[in-house]
Amino acid sequence: MTDLDTVLMLDDMWNAAYHHRDPGRMAGVLADDWMAFFPDGTVIFRGDLLDGMTRNPPATLVFERHASRVYGDTAVTRGTLYAGGVRVQSFLRVFARRGGTWQAVSVQVVP
Repeated sequence: MTDLDTVLMLDDMWNAAYHHRDPGRMAGVLADDWMAFFPDGTVIFRGDLLDGMTRNPPATLVFERHASRVYGDTAVTRGTLYAGGVRVQSFLRVFARRGGTWQAVSVQVVP
């Protein structure tokens, strides 16, 4: 399996965790020091995301991936999220290979 295949698999696992509102699945994708940046300047950390996942209102989610690229020990994926047929956000996810293992380390969310 190539590095890109591994990163795309993690990206798909991230999406599935949201579909199932399953913090246990998400925990396997995120690095302990993961953080997210939102358009209003809010920063959230791994624990915040995992705690909040089960409180998200039920919705039909569609993730559309636009691009992905590996740069040595860093990789990015870019996509758009739709909830209930409405575009909610676009995002840039950042992954890093640490000690031979790929994990998500950050996401930047934009409107």
